[in-house]
Amino acid sequence: MLIGATGTFAREREKLGIVPGSAETLGGEGALAAVRPWRISGLDTEERLANDPATSSWLALSGHLYRDLSSGRDGPVAAAASTLLSRLRAKGLAGLAELDGTFALAWFDGITRRLHLVRDRFGVEPLFYGLGRGGVLFGSRTRDLVGAGLLAPGICPQGLAEFLTYCFIPGDATLDVQIRRVAPGHAIVLDTAGNVLARERWYRLSFAGPHEHDERAIEEGFRTLLETAVTRRLAGSRPGALLSGGMDSSSVVTFARRHHDGPIHSFAFRCVGQSFDESVYARALAEAMSTTHHEVDYGEDEALEIENAVSEMDAPFCDVGINVGTFLLGKAAAGHADFVLTGDGGDELWASHPVYAAQRLLAPWERLGLPRGIDRAARWLGTHLRDSDHKRGLRVVAKRLVPNPDLPRELGPFRWRCYNAPDELLALVTSSTARELAAVNPFRCVLDAYEGYDGPDDGVSPHLYNDYVTASSFYMNRLLLLRRFGIEARSPFYDRELAEYGAQIPASKKLEGIERTKRLFRAAMEGVLPDVVNHRTDKLGHSVPMKVWLRSDGPLARRVTKILSPDAIRARGLLRPEPVQRLLEEHRARRHNHSHRIWALYVLELWLRAREGRLDVAR
Repeated sequence: MLIGATGTFAREREKLGIVPGSAETLGGEGALAAVRPWRISGLDTEERLANDPATSSWLALSGHLYRDLSSGRDGPVAAAASTLLSRLRAKGLAGLAELDGTFALAWFDGITRRLHLVRDRFGVEPLFYGLGRGGVLFGSRTRDLVGAGLLAPGICPQGLAEFLTYCFIPGDATLDVQIRRVAPGHAIVLDTAGNVLARERWYRLSFAGPHEHDERAIEEGFRTLLETAVTRRLAGSRPGALLSGGMDSSSVVTFARRHHDGPIHSFAFRCVGQSFDESVYARALAEAMSTTHHEVDYGEDEALEIENAVSEMDAPFCDVGINVGTFLLGKAAAGHADFVLTGDGGDELWASHPVYAAQRLLAPWERLGLPRGIDRAARWLGTHLRDSDHKRGLRVVAKRLVPNPDLPRELGPFRWRCYNAPDELLALVTSSTARELAAVNPFRCVLDAYEGYDGPDDGVSPHLYNDYVTASSFYMNRLLLLRRFGIEARSPFYDRELAEYGAQIPASKKLEGIERTKRLFRAAMEGVLPDVVNHRTDKLGHSVPMKVWLRSDGPLARRVTKILSPDAIRARGLLRPEPVQRLLEEHRARRHNHSHRIWALYVLELWLRAREGRLDVAR
């Protein structure tokens, strides 16, 4: 992990936790820099710092290099920082094409006097930067940058608008007004005074082809590359795995067992809720692979762990199951594993998330150019159905099928990730907040992410290209929660070679019909993956009955009511108490399922209190 500063900020070493003997001070007075890479158990095992005294160049690194492509070597790069510095000095950012890994780096070129902040292809390793008078702060965690006390406090309108729209921030904004995120596959170029000179996208996943149409070849190629991606990430003494019982994580564990003879600890949560529990599949896979299996109960009481988890979030993000679930599994894994393998990234590779199917289902109707009134009528019928407490069912599907007609159609599948349209968002916030949000566009970050797409207009691939930059950041955020427990997450599906192969599989081979997904994935794993997983047809996706809990009189519902009380909302000054109370009342009366919106507002207030150092954690 990293923290560093240039310019006048670098003189504040003690505020950054950089003291003599604990770090290196780099550069001369004209390029003053203080950098501290530090290690967490299981993380950052390679070389962290490199210097070139002849040019006054230096590089600080967080993360891993898995391969040196130019030498043909497949395996961890021991002198990672020195290798990177040498390539960058010789070829600039083009030298990154020769190396594969999950990394964030700060590279100062002593010849051009430029600082480059660079993030890996898919944004696995975090990297943030804050700009102020006379310098730049950069680091792996926003709380370290804020904690230095060198940046102006305040909430970023762009970040707030995106969070209230999507329940996470898919763009490069954060909720801190002076801190931004380096986007996946991007580099920020600055001078020593902290002025941004350029934002460059050094990597784009190409969908241009040639495409592979032979199904047997696709099955064999995918299976081989997934197995290779898993073995690349097995280095370490105590491997573990987050196991949901789905195709993605189960395949990863199966290949890990094939190449690791020692103990493998697997971790799954068991949802305490009717029609939501899929732990039986994780249990069956763990038994078949002889892993040491740890099963964690996730019920209403455990949901209150969100109040501990928010302190680990660089920016608030939420899903009614996945953020707390990950935090619970991290607690269970502490002391048993140094790193865990995950199945994240499989949905992007195989277009298996339900939003892609929903987009395909509606595309023919939208191409007809039907009047917006038809969209609104269908939406009205869906929203006026009384909600159900079950995970699935006609009422649940009907209410979610038609996206809000006030959302731009250009958002594609992101329309199903939007929880507030612009008019709903402005009605939710105070008049002063509304004035600040009026100047920003929460859709721009998603629309801009289509830039550079070079593949076919097949209705699926452009959205996959987009999601590797935008939606995937949600899953990276949840995996970063594991670092609270000294555990690193490694995701083989984000292996460069595997992801690029997936981009060459035609969309017609990924999403067939409406719900038929991963057919070739299943065929590739036939006889390798146990039938209990490979032949299952349902997919729950880390679901928990949050909407049911919020309708009860249990501890979570009482806590949410307290945190979102009219007095608390009024004191914060961002939201209006009346619409927040209306959301709570309509949800309790089962007129609507507002669980995502309510959970987002709850997480937002918790995160703000944690940032202010006044979070009174529920017990």
